[in-house]
Amino acid sequence: MTHDIPPILPPDQTPPIRSLGDLDAHWRSIKGPWGFSAPQVWCSVLGPGGVVTPILIKIEDCPDVPDPGDSRNLLDRITEVVDEFAAGGSAAFMFARPGADDRRASDREWARDLTEAGRRASIDVWPVFLANDTCVRIVAPDDLAA
Repeated sequence: MTHDIPPILPPDQTPPIRSLGDLDAHWRSIKGPWGFSAPQVWCSVLGPGGVVTPILIKIEDCPDVPDPGDSRNLLDRITEVVDEFAAGGSAAFMFARPGADDRRASDREWARDLTEAGRRASIDVWPVFLANDTCVRIVAPDDLAA
């Protein structure tokens, strides 16, 4: 996964997301060269075959540490959206926050919470990504274990 920032394209012109490399490029294009003003969770709803839909949700001003049950509630709502508007599709999540890539405990908490909620969901959920002002990266197994 490179540090090049792909251009952001309208959903109907965005190539399908079929691999983690495709998802990495998707999140980097959305992040662009900018940073973040507050912790936030992004969700991209993908149709069957990884087709990018226009459904991109940003939840702003998230707490530094997720509240118990919030990610499960979020996945319940996203499952309803996928079932209604992209049946047979999937969801992808990115936790983003301001600051450097110093791998904070709060990053790991959000990654674990979203990953666990995704495992319980009745839809396919891609591995979680983390973003900050300097980079976008997939959640590594070490992040979940720490």
